[in-house]
Amino acid sequence: MSRNRDSHGSNSAFDALLDAAVDGIVIIDAHGIVRRFNRAAESMFGYPESEISGSNVSRLMPEPHRSRHDAYLEHFYSTGEASIIGAGREVDGVKKNGETFPMFLSVGEIKGGAERRFVGIVRDMSDLQEGREQVRQLEEQLLHADRLVILGELTAGIAHEINQPLTAIAAYADAGKKMVSRGPGASGTEINTICERISEQSRRAASVVQRLRKLVRSGSVSKARHNINQIISNTLLLFEFEIKKTNIELLFFPDESLDELYVDEIHIQQIMVNLVKNSIDAISESEISSGRIEIRVSSDSRQVRITVTDNGPGIPEKYQDRLFESFFTTKPKGVGLGLSICKTIAAAHGGNLKYEQRERGGSRFALSLPLELIG
Repeated sequence: MSRNRDSHGSNSAFDALLDAAVDGIVIIDAHGIVRRFNRAAESMFGYPESEISGSNVSRLMPEPHRSRHDAYLEHFYSTGEASIIGAGREVDGVKKNGETFPMFLSVGEIKGGAERRFVGIVRDMSDLQEGREQVRQLEEQLLHADRLVILGELTAGIAHEINQPLTAIAAYADAGKKMVSRGPGASGTEINTICERISEQSRRAASVVQRLRKLVRSGSVSKARHNINQIISNTLLLFEFEIKKTNIELLFFPDESLDELYVDEIHIQQIMVNLVKNSIDAISESEISSGRIEIRVSSDSRQVRITVTDNGPGIPEKYQDRLFESFFTTKPKGVGLGLSICKTIAAAHGGNLKYEQRERGGSRFALSLPLELIG
């Protein structure tokens, strides 16, 4: 292959170095004109060096950077402030066929010589980005599977919670039917009262279904501003029957002064469901007659702290360092992914989840979330 050479000349060793490089190497002059384009760059962008040489390097960029590139150079020359020189970053490149692709670009200035020159080293990130997307999808599937497992364990309580308002609706409807069958003797007030109660119980059942549909929902992370107290309160409603069945006292202490947080509602619910369910299981499997679980929300100038504390048997010291390991569990039928997943969710929100030893026994898990917007 015949390759163009710039006016500065080149030797065979330098040519061999350029063409042996697995990363794309692009050398431009002070005006942004391409002077060298190695084989890896040819393969990456689809241009032979003979075609791209002499063109402005902005040809390889998408808008708006294509139109602004000359202004970037002028700004650098006049102020000395570099936006990318000396600091690599992920950007998009444009191939000859118009296709864009992710790449990691690092730029350096070539010192010496009569004319300023710059070298750009380009690495195609397409495979890496595809791998990241696959990992993200797998994480979402794992999160969804974990929610389904927990809901499966709560099936009896959920069925009872829905059945109660449905039974009430049927009873009120029967009462109303009997009133109507008695003829004109039924008062309008009585009929209105029954209709109101049917409506109330219908909304109650619909609310339960709505909460379940949210928790079962599969999809990508969707962060927005939410009232953290309300998220926790809605989550605890899922345990209404479970708590009555086990005779455990469940107490919630919200922080009413707290502003809305930028979080994924379903993922925060998932953490709370895991932690509360673990506390219920620990207390139920022990011989404690009066179980107690406390959820407290507090905050300072930097973060919100949510603690789930129980008076169960606690975590043996020898297991405490492994609690958040994937597939580690102290439950006979446990999978060992719940706490690991919760830890991952907390980290994705810029927060943390940790276990705290209690002097009086029992367990305490503390979830911290930043007050400022993350992600």
